[in-house]
Amino acid sequence: MRWFLKFGPLRRAWLNLERFPPFFRVVFSRDGLVSAEGRQLIFGKCRRILISSVPPLARLLQKHYGIEGSCDSCGASCNLLFQCPHWDTKTRLCSVYDDRPNICRLFPITPADIRDRDLVNRKVGCNFAFTQPDRPLLPVPLPLAERRGRAMPALPPRSSS
Repeated sequence: MRWFLKFGPLRRAWLNLERFPPFFRVVFSRDGLVSAEGRQLIFGKCRRILISSVPPLARLLQKHYGIEGSCDSCGASCNLLFQCPHWDTKTRLCSVYDDRPNICRLFPITPADIRDRDLVNRKVGCNFAFTQPDRPLLPVPLPLAERRGRAMPALPPRSSS
């Protein structure tokens, strides 16, 4: 074991870096950018990486969409786009569970993650569910006619001095 893997933050960083080679191998393969499902999984993986890098944001999104349920160790989320090097297919468990990266720890973040997961494993349903999957992230603004006098007042004319 390398000496720096004994320290928690350095160990987590190393475990994240181990995932880059298989990710890029798949991205530039026939199953990656060439196929529609591959592009959807690549976009989802990048989205999850960005969102999970800010855990409070990920938890806020989970709360916003109303996440329910728990993991049943089906392995579908560990095989999105490529098989995670830490997923053990025999025991169906993560070999670095205590030090797993945030992207694994926080999965699923939004309803789109469940749709990505269903692309990989259509036979077995996910134990996670969202109670408000269609809830808009931002409020939809009303058309100007429906605002009923809430439009901004006209600015006074400029003085030409």
